[in-house]
Amino acid sequence: MTPPEPPDLSISDPLGAMLGFQLRRASVAVMMALAEELATLGLNPGEASLLLFIGANEGVTQSDIGRAMRAQPANLQPLVHKLWQAGALDRVAGKGRAIALSLSDEGRVLCEKVSRAFARNEARITRRVPAERRAEMIELLRLICMDACRPGGRETE
Repeated sequence: MTPPEPPDLSISDPLGAMLGFQLRRASVAVMMALAEELATLGLNPGEASLLLFIGANEGVTQSDIGRAMRAQPANLQPLVHKLWQAGALDRVAGKGRAIALSLSDEGRVLCEKVSRAFARNEARITRRVPAERRAEMIELLRLICMDACRPGGRETE
């Protein structure tokens, strides 16, 4: 990924001081950096995130994943299917019609590689963020996410 060019200071940027816009800009840059890390594994950030989530929650169902990750079933199904076809997942009958998902032996090896890729990306994107402020920053981002996801949460317009 090439570094962004410095901003043209002769042009007024009405979005530059908006937190939401800066979050969007940072999100795009972070996902591009993560995609670079994951490219050699043949995974995109969504697939890799799902693999980590299943690895941390063996026996989880797609419904559980959808609720926890705020993902739609229609968006999860292709990711689960790709990981299953790649031999990374085992599917086991769960309660009722639910299918429990776990990592296969191959999936555990891949999950470890994905974990290292995520760690490299975290090191890359936080190199200028003081270590003692990272937990606070994560908590603030969680609060922003919760407020953004809460319907009717507007206090001012």
